Amino acid sequence: MKRLSLYRRLFLTSFIVPILLLTSFPASAWQGDHETETAEEKQGYPVSVDGYELFRIHETLGAASPQLRAERISAALEDLAKSQDFDPKKFQVSEEGGIATVRYGDQLMVTINDAEAKDSGLPRKALATQYSMILQSKLPEVHEQHTPRYLWKAAIFAAITILIYLGLLWVIIRGTRWILNSLETQSKGPIQGIKIQQSEIIQGSQLRALLASVVRLLRIVVIAILSYGFLAKAFSFFPWTREHSQRLLGYLINPLITMGEAVLNYLPKLCYIVAIIVVLHFVLRFIRIIARELERGRIRIVGFYPEWVQPTYKIVRVLLYAFGAVLIYPYLPGEGSPAFKGIGVFLGVLFSLGSTSAVANFVAGVILIYTRGYRVGDWVTIGDSTGEVVQMSMLATHVRTIQNEEVTIPNSVVLSSFVTNFSLQAQEQGVALHTSVTIGYDQPWRTIHKLLIDAALRTPDLLPVPQPFVLQSQLEDSYVKYEINAYTNHPLRMPYIYSDLHSNIQDSFFEAGVEIMSPIIHGLRDLNHVAMPDMYLPKDYRARSFRVERTDLARDGGKQNE
Repeated sequence: MKRLSLYRRLFLTSFIVPILLLTSFPASAWQGDHETETAEEKQGYPVSVDGYELFRIHETLGAASPQLRAERISAALEDLAKSQDFDPKKFQVSEEGGIATVRYGDQLMVTINDAEAKDSGLPRKALATQYSMILQSKLPEVHEQHTPRYLWKAAIFAAITILIYLGLLWVIIRGTRWILNSLETQSKGPIQGIKIQQSEIIQGSQLRALLASVVRLLRIVVIAILSYGFLAKAFSFFPWTREHSQRLLGYLINPLITMGEAVLNYLPKLCYIVAIIVVLHFVLRFIRIIARELERGRIRIVGFYPEWVQPTYKIVRVLLYAFGAVLIYPYLPGEGSPAFKGIGVFLGVLFSLGSTSAVANFVAGVILIYTRGYRVGDWVTIGDSTGEVVQMSMLATHVRTIQNEEVTIPNSVVLSSFVTNFSLQAQEQGVALHTSVTIGYDQPWRTIHKLLIDAALRTPDLLPVPQPFVLQSQLEDSYVKYEINAYTNHPLRMPYIYSDLHSNIQDSFFEAGVEIMSPIIHGLRDLNHVAMPDMYLPKDYRARSFRVERTDLARDGGKQNE
């Protein structure tokens, strides 16, 4: 009983509902082809009998409009085709008083004036003869379709159509029910969820429920389409409902025909777009090959550096894409519509308002690349950041510091800042590292020079050639500032080289017994321990004690000591 009630509900849904929709349309609803007066007037108003269009009326005759004339002619021909004594041989053509007529016996059927004939491109009488021949060939068929024999045959064909429809309906119901049962019974089946890497976007149970919903929705859609199509086909067998059948099928087929015609009409433009894309593709491939050979050094251009290859290729590629978009734009579907233009204006305003800083950074990035201020892998100082350049893009420069911190600096900031590049000449001439110490005047400057140079030569990654040198940069009141300069071709190790150099300076000075200090005034130097580690002092070293001397007062003012 449940299965019977299910079939009954499906039958009511798929068969009765389209009939209700059909009968609920008012008479004006069937005039979908007449919605635009201008288009209808250009095409004319059809003269039809039992859904068969015979010809079209274009011109007004007297006070009767083309639409009214077509309706009157259609009604008269339909009554004539249903009459029992219909004889197609009674159609006659005559011409009198500047008009041509088609008569059935003494009954006037069609009147043709000069304007009607002019629209058809035929003389009046020739057009009337053509209409007469159409009526003589088509109306007998219409007359035959109102006979009991034809109606019985139409009923049989309609019944067969309904049976085929019910059979397809049963297959669809059984098939979808089997699919739904399979999805429900395999609750722990092999259906896996949708994952992106380690994240599960949709679980297996959710995917199973989604598939079941899709199957149910497709079943409803397919049943509705079949009901609509088979109902229209069943109506087409009967002369009274043939016009409704054609309109039903027209609502379904005409959009498809319109879309098909639009696609066919668009094919030439599509060919242009495909040709532009193909040419652009091969041009980009050629440029990519040239760029790759330039990077490998197989092709050389004077004054063109290898680090310029990739940014130049990217810029050329963007320009070619923009050029291709300009060429393709006129051939896009709907490019002249207000909506398309509105979207273009919106995107243009959005880009102009939101990309001011991005454009500035992009231009600055291009300038930095082609001025060759620094390259990836260089050790640089940009503003307050010192480190290795790990990435250069059109918008920003990424610098990794010695603390393994990556600093992102916008290219516009880089362009407006001072950039110190320690690596640009390091591989060819070496970059000079320098540090300073301050020593009192009591130490010979030649000794200090030698000790600083020895410390530099003992430091790894500092080059012996060019030879390290010392500059006496300042002569202060109580000390001298010495600056050691040495070359290295490993600028990426600068922090470590400086650390090793400072350690070696300390060791070198301590081994020579020279204190590293900047004395201001030492009034009581005795009793103070030498400011050096004990490992560098002699084994018998002892801090000196105060010396107390007796001064002869006679030498100070001529007085004798007491």
